[in-house]
Amino acid sequence: MTTKKKDIILIISICVLVLFILLAILAPVITHFDPNSIHLSEKLQLPNLIHILGTDELGRDIFSRILYGARTTLLLGVLLTLIILLLGAILGFLAAFYKGFIETIVTGICTLFLALPSEMLTLMIIALIGPNFVGLVFAIVLAKLPWYVQMIKADTEQILERDYVAFSHIVKRSRLWILLHHVLPNIANHLIVYATIDMSALIISIASLSFLGLGVQAPTAEWGRMLSDAGESAVSYPWQMIPAGLAIFLVSVTLNYIGDSIRKDRK
Repeated sequence: MTTKKKDIILIISICVLVLFILLAILAPVITHFDPNSIHLSEKLQLPNLIHILGTDELGRDIFSRILYGARTTLLLGVLLTLIILLLGAILGFLAAFYKGFIETIVTGICTLFLALPSEMLTLMIIALIGPNFVGLVFAIVLAKLPWYVQMIKADTEQILERDYVAFSHIVKRSRLWILLHHVLPNIANHLIVYATIDMSALIISIASLSFLGLGVQAPTAEWGRMLSDAGESAVSYPWQMIPAGLAIFLVSVTLNYIGDSIRKDRK
């Protein structure tokens, strides 16, 4: 693929992502339908001038639920990414800077968690806490966090081996000074790439767990939850699954492409 085509696809990806963000923010302005309002007399309508994406099995406006679902799915994706990135950076830095007991404990716990399949770990945590918002957050964070800790630790250790860091030790610079002036500036690009690419996986995880009834619970509008609801009448009304499925696909693909483009540019 030529550079010009790649740039065009990148611009389109950014525009699609920005569009979904704007739709989520402006949802109350764009639509006047309550996403959770039930109107059984209007259920399972095809797209029309009033309900442009039709209605679901409870008569709720699908377009409205897509907009408000974007708020839930994207906000959760960003929130979980920031939590995982922050905790991963703290634990990764501690393990890299403080050899001995702290490194052994952090590395040991991460190795233990990484030894389990992430899907199994996620289901175990949800089983312990319960299928709710808190369970969803804990399950995804604990499943993803060890991977981030190990990556950030490895990147930090590489930087700590460089000559300018050795010189900083000679002139008695503190660990905090080295972290702020040497480690963070060099690792920031990596963190941005990790977060951008992994946010796509997090959004899919959120949608998947909600689809299984283990994440966001009804009646909250969320794309995975919408797919689950539409699945009950998918044989007779398959068009109901298209809006939520397409939204998840577009957001995950655009995030993946943006992250991959950033990664290639940084090489």
